[in-house]
Amino acid sequence: MIGTFTKNTLITFVTRAVTVIFSIGITIIIARILGPGGQGIYSLAILLPTLLLIFTGFGINVASVFYIGKRKYSPKEVFGQNIIFTFLISIFAILIGLIIIFFFSDKLFPGVEKEYLFLALSLIPFALFFDLASSILLGLQKIKKYNIISFLQSLLFLVLVGILLLGFRFWITAAISAQVFSYVLTGIILFFITKKETGGLLLKFNKQYFQNALSYGFKVYLGGIFGFLHYRMDLFLINFFINPIAVGFYYVAVKLAEGIWLLSTSAATVLFPKVTTLEKDPKQLKEFTPLVCRNVLFITFLIAFLLFVFSRWIIVLFYSEEFLDSVRPFQILLIGTLFTAGWRILANDIQGRGKPILNTYIIIFSAILNIILNILWIPRWGIQGAAWATAVSYSIAFIITVFVYNKISGNKFKDVIFFKKSDFLFYKNLLLSIKDLKSIK
Repeated sequence: MIGTFTKNTLITFVTRAVTVIFSIGITIIIARILGPGGQGIYSLAILLPTLLLIFTGFGINVASVFYIGKRKYSPKEVFGQNIIFTFLISIFAILIGLIIIFFFSDKLFPGVEKEYLFLALSLIPFALFFDLASSILLGLQKIKKYNIISFLQSLLFLVLVGILLLGFRFWITAAISAQVFSYVLTGIILFFITKKETGGLLLKFNKQYFQNALSYGFKVYLGGIFGFLHYRMDLFLINFFINPIAVGFYYVAVKLAEGIWLLSTSAATVLFPKVTTLEKDPKQLKEFTPLVCRNVLFITFLIAFLLFVFSRWIIVLFYSEEFLDSVRPFQILLIGTLFTAGWRILANDIQGRGKPILNTYIIIFSAILNIILNILWIPRWGIQGAAWATAVSYSIAFIITVFVYNKISGNKFKDVIFFKKSDFLFYKNLLLSIKDLKSIK
């Protein structure tokens, strides 16, 4: 089991590593062409569809993985219901978006022109379908295809940004349009891949599935809302207290810091569907998640340390000296992203056990704390205050999650956190996985 998990995690890690490289490449192109102000405006414009999808998604993507893993509904049935969900949620989200743009954009998005917000709104149906269809591949544990489609979307985004921004100089419009078109083109391919894997498409309304998906998803939904507030509310507050230029500096720091989540997000992605199938073997599950968590923390710490030491050099190399104000926030954010790496693993274990509401409680507390600290510290310390608010709230969320997880699983604190000599088997499997990676089909 560990060997299979390690291989799937490695595939996911390699794919997401390349995806993060693409993402950073996109940020570099946008930042160098548009400068801190343009980077900030683009980031704020894209926040609108992100915000709407978080608030109207109702956790359907996670519910899809859960019910496919439990084999309560057939994959083709879930696929059909997700297409219906895509249609209904998109209409609802776009209507809310139009209301926000026409009546509240000056207050919520000061400094961002409405034309960019309208264009960003067109991202909603395509990004939503991508998310819901991909969740089916994840539920089926088609990890390789799940990662290929994610890789393809990021690659198309990078290529289109290069063509539209570097080639035609369409400025902020180019960056937003490139993201929309990348989801459109990839979504077409994803539709046929998912249809093949599910064995067809049952496009018929199922009241029972809707009720079950919303019931389970709602527990995750609340956590998703507050998780979004936790991850991105600081951008709104920085824009409110300072300006879009400061958002541009901070966004660069955030994108770089989030890069160290590669391993944890890869492991957590594979862990969630695995936990749903391991509940019948509690002994194996009790040992498995701590093994993953403590090793993810160990490797992430080493990466974070190196990034901290070379932070100034990295930012100057990629973004130029114009973005030196991003260095200190980046260093501070590394503290929070380290603890978030461990939190992701434990949260996905708890979620896979059918107890997502516990994660929601923790996220709500952490998000509220984060917002309060941002309001207190941004006016006083600027974007460094925002970075400290994030680092502190992330760290506290992880500590609380460790205690909750230990109570559920019966594990001890040291088993979850600290590296063990026996973990060298993990690295042995990792090396074997690297050797055998080309043979995976």
